[in-house]
Amino acid sequence: MTDTGKVAIDRDTVDGETALGPLERRTLESVCDAILPALVAVGLEDPALFGTSARDVGTAAELENSIGSLPPAQHAEFRLLLRALEQPIVIGLLAGRLKGFSKLSLDGRERVLLRMATSPVPQLRAAFQGLKRLSTFLYYSARPGGRHNPAWSRIGYRPSPESPATAAALTVTPISRDVQLSCDVCIIGSGAGGSVIAAELAAVGQRVIVLEAGGGEQAPDYTQRELESIRGLFLDNGLGATADLGLSILAGGTLGGGTVVNWQTSLRLPDIVREEWSSASGCAHFAGDAFTRSLDAVCARIGAGTGESTVNANNDVLRRGCEQLGWHHSSIPRNSRGCDAGQCGYCIFGCRHGGKQSAAVTFLRDAQSHGNTVIHVRCHADRVRISAGQVTGVDATGTDPATRLAYRVTVNAPRVVVAAGSMRSPLVLLRSGISLPAIGRNLHVHPASPIAGIYPEPIEPFIGPPQTILSDQFAAIDGAYGFKLEAAPVHPGLLALALPWQGARDHRRRMQRFGHTAALIAFVRDRSTGEVSIGRNGQTVTRYQPGTRELAHLRRGIAAATRVHAAAGADTVVTLHQRDHTLRAAGASARAIDEFCERVMRDAVDRNWSPLFSAHQMGTCRMGRSAQDAVCDERGAVFGVRGLFIGDASAFPLSSGVNPMVTIMAMAHHTAQAIKDHA
Repeated sequence: MTDTGKVAIDRDTVDGETALGPLERRTLESVCDAILPALVAVGLEDPALFGTSARDVGTAAELENSIGSLPPAQHAEFRLLLRALEQPIVIGLLAGRLKGFSKLSLDGRERVLLRMATSPVPQLRAAFQGLKRLSTFLYYSARPGGRHNPAWSRIGYRPSPESPATAAALTVTPISRDVQLSCDVCIIGSGAGGSVIAAELAAVGQRVIVLEAGGGEQAPDYTQRELESIRGLFLDNGLGATADLGLSILAGGTLGGGTVVNWQTSLRLPDIVREEWSSASGCAHFAGDAFTRSLDAVCARIGAGTGESTVNANNDVLRRGCEQLGWHHSSIPRNSRGCDAGQCGYCIFGCRHGGKQSAAVTFLRDAQSHGNTVIHVRCHADRVRISAGQVTGVDATGTDPATRLAYRVTVNAPRVVVAAGSMRSPLVLLRSGISLPAIGRNLHVHPASPIAGIYPEPIEPFIGPPQTILSDQFAAIDGAYGFKLEAAPVHPGLLALALPWQGARDHRRRMQRFGHTAALIAFVRDRSTGEVSIGRNGQTVTRYQPGTRELAHLRRGIAAATRVHAAAGADTVVTLHQRDHTLRAAGASARAIDEFCERVMRDAVDRNWSPLFSAHQMGTCRMGRSAQDAVCDERGAVFGVRGLFIGDASAFPLSSGVNPMVTIMAMAHHTAQAIKDHA
């Protein structure tokens, strides 16, 4: 590819203090070209796919653009890593050559990266994972010059046809000057929880203002392109992770929150978990009829049911594998009403059709249609104002999307609901001077590991309803704890960053079979907890490591998914371990499968030995009876501050064990009734 096809750096992002220096940029380019070099195709390898390098498609420039959006501390760490790689002593220790990384041969650079990947030093493993995940994701998701990615046709990927979109459901009000606003209730966050509370309160005549820190994209704005969507619709541009990079965090960061980008799985909180929550938290309503009515109400509004749970090839792998093994499987209720099958699968990047019953087309629409609700987007809540123990409003910063200028937003309100999500709600409270001991603690994440199966027939895992089959076979192997198996929709960038990199040619070969790949995920209901805090420079710091039980369940879940793939007819099964675990499943004996699973269950899956993911974050402002170990009471009211409520998954007293959207909505519905009474 010629230079005209390379990606230009967004200088608005990387100029000045955030820019890489020339030597750092050279090192970054040499890293990307070592992970994704031009290779001479052999055998069945596609010459065009193997012959295109990261340099050809501007991967390093895109990566520099991405790291320019990181908080200053993380950006500084990345630059330090690049400088360290040019120290001959560092390379000498890793590969026995006293040269800077960029001066090594291609084979030498690959050796260094492989040594980093399996180093006994955790920081080196984390550094490798950061470089590998970003470069492979961008190589397979970026669109050089705005055109289709050159790898897509070679790996069997068809991007969204961008089918005709429905009209925007909501009126959003941009901020273009300093403003003072007044309302009865100010809601921070527009996702699953905030939207329900907005609808409930607007319906009884209360004036509602919703502040959404993310953008205001709606159906006509969704491009359904992987890179642009993850940058625009996900929290932290999709780069969220724990401090040690051991667990990637995927959360919605846009109008409608996670309901826009989730996979439509609409599961009620199981009765056994309701009883456990009631007992552990001291909040008896979880096990009562009132909470059942809240679950009923939100499920009815979002159309949760199995009528449109069509089973695509990706989900059919889980169904037929479980059938062969005699394991439990069932159809998943989904929040769908008249979905367009032609765009299903791309809707994880926003539904253009309107069939996905996200917060934007349900509760937020209700709030504006049946009440007085104003929604401000790109409006970041800095703090809640409190006087003499009573909420008086919110101080926020609004950004004009056209000029990127920031403005002061002052909201006067006697009631405030914090519903910014489990990764942000505790930070709002901390910035507001609230010092309850449990704020930011008790973070649950449902740690998950994908397992890839490569099949003789095309799977096209990006087509069709994202998630329609689940297995609860192992959901209660340890009391109410265990793991679930679900299918995962797959697009090229996310698969590329997840697959192990055991050399450039090996990774490219796996990606060539993308169109024949099915992904299952094992996710664990966790007892162990982490925390979210504010770093020295104001950035979010997340710490979480799975405990002994979670690790045992994860290993068992990976082995179980392997057995499902083998039973469903996969040629090959690939785990995400950096140390190679590849099962040649076609024709494998029961003994060979057993031995493979035993090896998998002995290997490490945490601390960057294998990438873990979380799409469910819960519990950082948990509900309970005491201000000593909880943040809010059974009504969602924050201890010690009149008029302040929690309205999202951060109020979960324990992990849910199921995809949390319906539970978030039901808890918000319950809290909304308490706010009505408070008024």
